[in-house]
Amino acid sequence: MHSFRPAIILPLYGLLAGLLTPAQVDQTKAPANTESRRIQNIAPEEMWNRVTLCTFPRYPVLAIGAHITGTIDIGLGVSPEGDVDKNSRLLDGPPLLVQSAMDAMRQWKFRPNVVQGEVTWSRVRALVRFNSDGTTAVDLAPAILADNFGDPGTPKSAAASFPRPASSPICKPENERAQAPMLEDGADIVGIGGIGYPRCVACPDPSYSDQARSAKVSGIVVLRLIITGEGRASNIKVKRSLGYGLDEKAVEAVENWQFEPVLGPNDQPVTVWTDVEVNFRIK
Repeated sequence: MHSFRPAIILPLYGLLAGLLTPAQVDQTKAPANTESRRIQNIAPEEMWNRVTLCTFPRYPVLAIGAHITGTIDIGLGVSPEGDVDKNSRLLDGPPLLVQSAMDAMRQWKFRPNVVQGEVTWSRVRALVRFNSDGTTAVDLAPAILADNFGDPGTPKSAAASFPRPASSPICKPENERAQAPMLEDGADIVGIGGIGYPRCVACPDPSYSDQARSAKVSGIVVLRLIITGEGRASNIKVKRSLGYGLDEKAVEAVENWQFEPVLGPNDQPVTVWTDVEVNFRIK
């Protein structure tokens, strides 16, 4: 017997991962020589000392309703200007919590990293925690990749994390900050600037391919797609593949799904980008 559990998830985003620097400056703007691409791992306790602005994520409504908790592990790449770079990457964590964690961390600001007069990139890991009581928090942990200054990186299994010390700035909840909707190729991104989240109201189970059934393959296909103002799926692309013909089966199923239209900040239907997770399980 085959059992399927389709679920809507937030978009996944995509590394750079953090330890040690002896240098520290007080200004929030970097000196002029910001062209260096060298990167230094910063110890998490030192990185907390460099935080000038921090934001805790809001807990997604869908995740609260589904009782989803967990930690989003993000490799932060911090620019010479002290900004969290757009190429900071997800390392691990529940998909439904990813976008909220990434949105919050991109608002963080740090004092620049200076090594013997050279302003460099810096790196650390952020552990964004979504707790069962509905609260969120952020700890920092050492980076797992080697840097350009001789630090070999720290395996995740051996890394100790550091919560926000009392001496660092108070982190404000993300939902205190007003955001504008964010467009991508003509469609809004769910969860940003008052854009709501999709809900599938007619979601027939996909069928198994003969190849997958013979090989007893189970797993998840993630699809990136647009949901129109009428609640139909379009522009469907495979974001995470299972193979064995299951990618095609997932696309075929979702093409026929009916979604509740997503509402924008004016309570009118809008066209949105989102990810859909199609779960294939053999019992």
